[in-house]
Amino acid sequence: MFWLISFIILLAITVVPFPFKIYGYLSGKDDSPKLVKFEEITNALFMSVGLFGFYGFITDKVFLTPLFWNGWLCVAIVWSLLPLVWSPKLDYATEILGRNKMRLLAGVSSILYLPLLFAVYFYANSIYTSQNFLS
Repeated sequence: MFWLISFIILLAITVVPFPFKIYGYLSGKDDSPKLVKFEEITNALFMSVGLFGFYGFITDKVFLTPLFWNGWLCVAIVWSLLPLVWSPKLDYATEILGRNKMRLLAGVSSILYLPLLFAVYFYANSIYTSQNFLS
């Protein structure tokens, strides 16, 4: 049940707002810098790929290979740690919200995305294990 609830929450915060973000960008209602928009789009697309692995973990369906998911996981961990060093989105959020609120939101976001990383890790290992037993 935990995994399903986590999946639904991540789906809701990653995929559902995406069309509205695109509309905001195209209509000019979102006045954030282009680098912030680029970071938001790439982050949403990249994490959406991970949601396929999360879904496969929940439903026990195989999507792609363990090598792909392990590679995605390595990139996702680096991707998640990169904002500690450089992130136009977090810099912009600090300007808008202030440092303390930005840190709170970044912390909550990191906690919300942890189940995705663990699910993809477990998923990749379960695919690898099941494929080894089959061969």
